[in-house]
Amino acid sequence: MIARKDREGKPLQTVMCRNCALIWTDPRPAPKEIVHFYSKSYRREYKNIVRPKKKHVYRDGLETIKRHRFFQTVAREGDTLMDIGAGNGVFVYCMRQLGFDAKGVEPDEDFARYAREALGIPVITGFASDIKKTEHYDLVTLHHVLEHMTDSLAELRHLWRLLKQNGHLIIEVPNAEDILQAPGNRYHKAHIYTFNPETLSALLTRAGFSVVTMRVAPYNGNISAIFQKKDEVWDNNTLNQNGNYAKMVRFFKRHTPIRHYTSPIPYTKLFRNLSAALREWIAIREFHEDKAMLNAVVSKYLDTRAR
Repeated sequence: MIARKDREGKPLQTVMCRNCALIWTDPRPAPKEIVHFYSKSYRREYKNIVRPKKKHVYRDGLETIKRHRFFQTVAREGDTLMDIGAGNGVFVYCMRQLGFDAKGVEPDEDFARYAREALGIPVITGFASDIKKTEHYDLVTLHHVLEHMTDSLAELRHLWRLLKQNGHLIIEVPNAEDILQAPGNRYHKAHIYTFNPETLSALLTRAGFSVVTMRVAPYNGNISAIFQKKDEVWDNNTLNQNGNYAKMVRFFKRHTPIRHYTSPIPYTKLFRNLSAALREWIAIREFHEDKAMLNAVVSKYLDTRAR
């Protein structure tokens, strides 16, 4: 066991495997509990909203541009794309503006409705398992979704079936080794699993994928990775990663509350967040419609690429 409480101080038992260093919530929630939580409660508990605020829409538009820059080497205009856990649909909307045949699936009823009605894009209400096995895509994306799945290996193998031959899976997850987060803010009930680069690679190998590229944000922040579907049968072997377990133990010993709050990291992060919030406020105040704001973000990106 590595933690007994979540980031709000509520009881939440978190454990780590001694063989591979995968971290998860124990016990994991039941499937019925998950369905209800993500379709009815998650957005209300997490951000106390049922409809995305303008600043969130703008922020997600900028994030889409960053994500497209990351995976553009394996993506072509006209590719079919399925976004799992599409949220407010901003990523799907912007990708369609960039020439992709993009659609999404989102369990939150209110956010999926916003995507369809406010943005006018094809986002169905549901989970990855609701996507028909007869559908096939060039790209499947999971941005901060994999850590929420109760049976991530089964879900990934389902996505393997949805991808075309040599198709690509784009994943972004929080990093178990993130030092931007205070030690007491590491875990909360929505994140059933926590990965580091080694456990993420091992999981995707078992699910039938090979690593194309993997990037870790500064200060061991989010992990962004591109995986490609392999033709070989799935790897059902349990991967022993004792070295990774020892590595994570060393990380926990080093990254203590005292060391965190006596370092410049939390205060630099606060300054950056305040600066970003000011720039955000200036940028969005001229827009009255979310689509117009997103169109401006995409247009600026396209102009930059054309130079």
